[in-house]
Amino acid sequence: MGNADAQSSETGTGTGTSTAEGAGAVDGWSSGNWLLIGALTALTLVGIVLSAGFVPVEGWLTASDGAVIVPPYVYLYASLGALGYVFTKLMTNVEAYDEYDEIEELAEMALRIPAAWVLAAGIYLLFVAGTAFTSGGSGQQYAAGLSFLVGLYVNVAMKSLGSLADRLLGRGSANS
Repeated sequence: MGNADAQSSETGTGTGTSTAEGAGAVDGWSSGNWLLIGALTALTLVGIVLSAGFVPVEGWLTASDGAVIVPPYVYLYASLGALGYVFTKLMTNVEAYDEYDEIEELAEMALRIPAAWVLAAGIYLLFVAGTAFTSGGSGQQYAAGLSFLVGLYVNVAMKSLGSLADRLLGRGSANS
């Protein structure tokens, strides 16, 4: 196996069928990859169902408790925006996606849809949080928006909480 072949099988950017990753793998996309993408998309859909209040959970996420509910139209228009991107990309360069081995590029474009759902929900929560304090709303919207940011920037949140703990415990920073 040449150097270029070894590199392409490691990064999953080769052309054709890769036998090193298992039968049926195309360009490094094994059935395990598809299973993971399916599981993450399913979790995203469960999150949408719960956050939109389609399935009220007793004592949690019910409108009477003042829970923060993301309206379904947020997800609808996020989907339409992501689909608009996908169709525009395909229409402007349709000849680039005429082979079976371009599945990675097509999958990348398709994954914009669940990513748009998550990001649109977070942007909605942050927007609601920003307007909650100016209009006298509760802190629940702010907490939901902040929770989204923590989930989006886990590493930043960990470093910030570690820095806060150091200050609260009276420990100096490593730089000083």
